[in-house]
Formats: sequence, C-alpha cells, structure tokens
Amino acid sequence: MNIFRRTLLHAGPPGTSRWYDVAPGEKPGSRAIIYLRRSTDTGSIAFHSFLKKQLTPTLIGTGLLKELRTQVFLPWNEKTWDTPNVAHDNPEEQHLHASVILGFADEAARDAFHTEHAGQLTTPLTAHVSAIHAYDVEGALTYVKDGEILPHPEA
Repeated sequence: MNIFRRTLLHAGPPGTSRWYDVAPGEKPGSRAIIYLRRSTDTGSIAFHSFLKKQLTPTLIGTGLLKELRTQVFLPWNEKTWDTPNVAHDNPEEQHLHASVILGFADEAARDAFHTEHAGQLTTPLTAHVSAIHAYDVEGALTYVKDGEILPHPEA
C-alpha cells in the first residue's frame, strides 16, 4: 500500500533551513505551515534573499510568533529522488520553492495574526510569490536540536 502517490517537497541546499529563536523557552500551542511558489519573475537567489531579509523580519516583527522555521527547496532533480511508486515530477508550474512554519501561543493568536498582520505581507509577497498554500498543523516533532540528533523525537 502506498501512503503517498506524489510528493510536493524537495530538499534544500545546506544552510537554507533556519529555525529562529523568536520566543526562547516558549512552546507554540498552535502552528501553521505555509508553502510558497516563487513568481516566474523572481530568480532563486532573489527569492531566498527575500525570504531571509524581508519576509522573516516582517514575520518576527508582528510579535505574535512563538516559533519560526523557514526552508528554501532545491529545484527538482530526478537523480535526488528515487522513491518507488511515488511521483516527484510535478509540473513546473506546481513546484513549491519554500516552506515557512509559524508557531503561535494558541489558536486565538494564530487567528489574530491572520486577521491583523497578514494584510501587511501582501505587497512584499506579490512581488516575489505566485502561489501560497497555508495549512494548520496538528502536531510537530523535533528530531534534531542544536545540531544533535535526539534519541527520541520531542513534541
């Protein structure tokens, strides 16, 4: 039995996955994950720079985040993905180029972010992004912490 018929994500280059310490010692009670597709007018280096230097500080500046993780994906390459019975060759116009995980104190804080702050992201996003997919996250496990593989994942 196949659990996944097709995957959407790809690995990222070294150093492009970041976990920002926006609220030391505080655990999020609610999370959302956002997948971004860069616009055809934005190159991969410019997109990575936008994510790191513009979007991330804006997100942190809301003051609502308890957690922020970002990852930029490498372009799809058949040689890096050889999972039996799982398709990785999505049409180019459906490729995703980054993920952003937002952690909030609770669902009310997450809703407040969407209501009060999402609008201020419209202008910078439309200049660099052609599609946004956002999902609530039910749970997240940590397998690596401070560069060390944990013996058991932490919730």
